Amino acid sequence: MIIAVIVISLMIGFVVAAGVVGVQAQRLGRQRREPVWRLAEAAEFVGQLVPFDIAAGLRADELEALLRAHLNQLQFGSDAAPDDAEEAGDDSGPTVTEDRSSGADLYRDVRRAGVEVTLEQVQAVVDAHLEYLRRIGALAAVDPGGRM
Repeated sequence: MIIAVIVISLMIGFVVAAGVVGVQAQRLGRQRREPVWRLAEAAEFVGQLVPFDIAAGLRADELEALLRAHLNQLQFGSDAAPDDAEEAGDDSGPTVTEDRSSGADLYRDVRRAGVEVTLEQVQAVVDAHLEYLRRIGALAAVDPGGRM
């Protein structure tokens, strides 16, 4: 008799645990995957996407320095860029894809840090890096007419 109670208790416990695990698995399955930026993966992607003559002129450490600096610029903004959106009374400031001066700002930052690159190399890396960020889901497509 006691063995039957133990077996039934174990079966009930297993069914309850399976139900809880199933519900949590479904909940986690519906959540959006968070993008993960990996330096090695980004460097490989950007190295393949930029034109050959530009990629041939960049050393691996220069490319990694550019990618780190560009990611920092996207996360923390550029100190050199004025905030014209507040002065004009528009609270929807420039987006990542609208700000064409980011290549020039990044060029100044990395040159100041001692990385020997050209503006053309920096702009090609910025464009390829933005494409990498779109592909991993870190940047969403922006509707120019709408607000987010």
